[in-house]
Parts: sequence; C-alpha cells; structure tokens
Amino acid sequence: MRVVRYFFTAITATSVDVFVYFLTYNYVIRKNDFQLAEHITIGAPTIALMISFCFGLATNFTLTRKFVFTESDLRVRHQFMRYTAVALGALVLNYFLMNFLIKEFQWYPTLARATAAVSIGVISFAVHKTFSFTIKNEEEMED
Repeated sequence: MRVVRYFFTAITATSVDVFVYFLTYNYVIRKNDFQLAEHITIGAPTIALMISFCFGLATNFTLTRKFVFTESDLRVRHQFMRYTAVALGALVLNYFLMNFLIKEFQWYPTLARATAAVSIGVISFAVHKTFSFTIKNEEEMED
C-alpha cells in the first residue's frame, strides 16, 4: 500500500513540476536562453527545470511526509535536508536524461522532462524509504 501512496504522491508532485515547467518554459521565459556572461549561456530548458524543480520538491516532500512515510520520527528539518539531498541527485540524473532526449532524439522539452521524471521514480522511492524517512537511531537522538 505504501508503494501505491508513494507513486500517487509522486504523480501529483510530478504533475505540478511538469505544469510549472511548461508554464515557465513557454510563457515566463518564452523559450529564451539566458546569457549569463560572454561565453556562458543557460538554456531555456535548464532554466525552466531549475524553477519547476523547486515547486515539485516542496510538493513532493510535503505529500510524501504526510501520506507515505508517516512513521519516521526524524525531525522535519532532518527529513527535509535528506530529502533535498536525494532530490538533488535525482535532479542531476533528470537533467542529463532530459538533455539527452532533447538533443539526441529531438524530443519536445516538456515531454522529455516528464519522461525523465518518471524514469527516476523507482530509484527515488528506495532511497527515500531507506534514507530520507528512516527511523531515528541513537546517534541522531542526541541532537
């Protein structure tokens, strides 16, 4: 049942993430790359990913904490720091997979973003279960 709840919350958060990505990419930055310095440009898909990631992270952490891993007795701050560390690792994987799909297969960026996000879901569940929302051990109780 926990896996079902996890994927329900992940689908909800991914939907928020992809929707924010779509809005940001198409209407906020209007598919324009950002020139940071003379030889440094941040592509529009990357900018939209950074923004949508924040919305997806907040949504996913809140839903996962409330509906999936409710028995964890770690402090919320510790859960969030661990969750964010795992999510940043997943973001790196998402970034490379998304860019691969866009550049090598000419996929539309929003479709590539959604596909990359779903592909990383199984790995994320296992890591969050064993790391982000674990039960405190005695060393952590001394904080």
